[in-house]
Amino acid sequence: MKIALLGYGKIGRLIEDIATRKGHHIVARFSRQLGTQLSDLERADLALDFSHASLVEQHVDACLAFQKPLVLGTTGWEEKYAQISQKVQQAQGSCLYAPNFSIGAYLFRQMVDYAAKLVQPFAEYDVGGIESHHRHKADQPSGTAKELTQVILQQMPRAHDFSFSSLRCGHMPGTHSLYFDSPMDTLTLTHQARNREGFAQGALLAAEWLFPRKGFFTFDHLMQDLLSGAPT
Repeated sequence: MKIALLGYGKIGRLIEDIATRKGHHIVARFSRQLGTQLSDLERADLALDFSHASLVEQHVDACLAFQKPLVLGTTGWEEKYAQISQKVQQAQGSCLYAPNFSIGAYLFRQMVDYAAKLVQPFAEYDVGGIESHHRHKADQPSGTAKELTQVILQQMPRAHDFSFSSLRCGHMPGTHSLYFDSPMDTLTLTHQARNREGFAQGALLAAEWLFPRKGFFTFDHLMQDLLSGAPT
């Protein structure tokens, strides 16, 4: 598969390394520093976007114009989610968005969903969350924290004022922790990413899954296929 990288930072370089080892070809790299023209998308089969929230809509429009599937991992643009997903579907384009491409993070979200459902009937338990990342991460709370917040609010409607606290410091690994606390005890669930490789591997898996499909998808669609044993 011939891949265009929209954003060529640390995650983009890691995707390039893993993609090359898997037999894919990086045919275009886009960043403000490289100054590449989006018209070079024409040479690619598919694009992966790990850039900046301010560029997402421009990149989506370019991929639709060149009819290229887009795997979108950039966060911080979620207020335009409905608008962009509708645009992709109306143009019969192809896009898969996830704030986190880690398989472990997906499984963690399912655990949080089940835990919140279990805790909901017991009013003595409150819920709180903390997410921490390296100091260069721009958005806070993280996209993953926003997803987990929606899970909590859906399964625990009484926790209507729930939100994550955010910490940005040094080189901290991406960590999301949830606490279900009562006067008697505390239940803690934590996911910590040791490195970025899980995100890069997941993004390439998403690209391979998305390539023949049309529509607007999330990582859930891919993972549901994997968990059901369906061919990818």
